[in-house]
Amino acid sequence: MKFIKNLSNPSYHQAEVVLASEGGRKFVRKDFRKWGWAGRFLLDREAGFYRRLRGISGIPEFYGSPESGVLDIEYIEGNSINENRNLPVEFFVKLRKIISEIHSRGVLYFDLRHKSNVLVKSGEPVLIDFATCFYVPPLVPLLGWVDFEAVLFLKHSVSPELLSSSEVMHVKKMNRICKLWFFNRIIKGD
Repeated sequence: MKFIKNLSNPSYHQAEVVLASEGGRKFVRKDFRKWGWAGRFLLDREAGFYRRLRGISGIPEFYGSPESGVLDIEYIEGNSINENRNLPVEFFVKLRKIISEIHSRGVLYFDLRHKSNVLVKSGEPVLIDFATCFYVPPLVPLLGWVDFEAVLFLKHSVSPELLSSSEVMHVKKMNRICKLWFFNRIIKGD
């Protein structure tokens, strides 16, 4: 493995994330071994989500786990959604489709509030970082709305001109409701 560069500034609660290459292929290596068994558990869990979601367009390919607490995924050349403004409506339609496909596999994403987890590659949405996902097929119909609300808040944040009048009213209503309880953190990241 040839190290190319660090992609993160790891802290006590974050994995070390590096860009590397091997056999002419660039990939991202996420390493959480420094946390001992807890770090290995978290990254092995995330690797399981990459396996479960394999084949969904808009999710990096999972290359494997060379050892417990380490995972390798496809490197996506793109920018954070934060660095993109005025994205077309098709972007959000495709992002909702990705979320629907994730839900169809029994997974709740719950991390769209972190705009750094949504990349834009050639105008297409890509989701990364599945550490906070949950596999609970029976709860997807009950809690899947949280992921879709987060898509609406992303749209409001980066392309507000695309919101319909009913979506604007809905965002305002949700802003009032979110101030009352913990979904504020899940949906908006406040």
